[in-house]
Amino acid sequence: MIDDFKLQTQQTNELSTEVQELQKEAREHLANSKSKNTKRAYGTDWNQFESWCQAHALESLPTEPQTLVSYITFLGRTKKAATIKRKMTAISQRHETAGFKSPTKTALVKGVWEGIQRRIGIKEEGKEALWLHELRRVIEVLPQNKLIGVRNRAILVIGWSAALRRSELVSLNIEDISKTRDGLILQLNKSKTDQKGEGHMIALPFGSNPTTCPVRSFEDWIAAADITEGALFRRVDRHGNVMGRLTDQSVRLVVKKCCEDVGLDAKRYGAHSLRSGFCSTAAKAGKAEHQIMKQTRHKRSDSLQRYIKKANLFDDNAASGIGL
Repeated sequence: MIDDFKLQTQQTNELSTEVQELQKEAREHLANSKSKNTKRAYGTDWNQFESWCQAHALESLPTEPQTLVSYITFLGRTKKAATIKRKMTAISQRHETAGFKSPTKTALVKGVWEGIQRRIGIKEEGKEALWLHELRRVIEVLPQNKLIGVRNRAILVIGWSAALRRSELVSLNIEDISKTRDGLILQLNKSKTDQKGEGHMIALPFGSNPTTCPVRSFEDWIAAADITEGALFRRVDRHGNVMGRLTDQSVRLVVKKCCEDVGLDAKRYGAHSLRSGFCSTAAKAGKAEHQIMKQTRHKRSDSLQRYIKKANLFDDNAASGIGL
């Protein structure tokens, strides 16, 4: 829906050709101001709100604060706080870009939203972290005599040690990876928190354990698949043929299937388990917060704290050593 937003402009016939071209380019910039995933989510959220309004004979654009509080109260019966907050953001941005005041900023909506959060809670249930010892368990059962096993080992090890998001993992190209005497350097050209393409370099040193060494995992995969350029992680069919680039959804399925194969509850694990597993393991090993953030590219320490706090729950615990 973001793509449909229009800049407020003068009548076209009053403008010079140059200004018309500039306005066209500005609309393209506006459409590109959000990532594809964000635009898709916001578009879905706005369409759902619009449909709800139509079903109740209410105006959606501009909408009244009373209409919005009724809608978020309806959502509060079944949706999580994070989902409702995203939908409110979509509605707010739709209004502001169309030249209307955002109803989310009124005292009425703010008050009702505060009450909803108190009732349903704001805790977010994330996927379980895949700790290093669990990562080793998973990798040990992968068939290294099969191409798909070699690939999945590389996905797991590189995704875990670089603390990559699934979109970052599947966007890697051979050209983004360089080998030095100390290990690998990954060049991330874009990511969820770097939509403007500032870029980040991530260092992956040689591992002491060959099973979980990111360098060996990388080299084994590209040699077995004979990949010299383009996408690093690709689909492999049942005949062992290497095909096109993997999707980020495929990474989630790979992690869940690999966890299930060693008896872990697949429902509790996903692609993010690799990233959170690195954070938790590094924190437990005593790595400083700034060291972990350098690898994970977290921009704020409070985003990292939930991993660190869980990893250190039993450290210097008051219930330990008191004779229980």
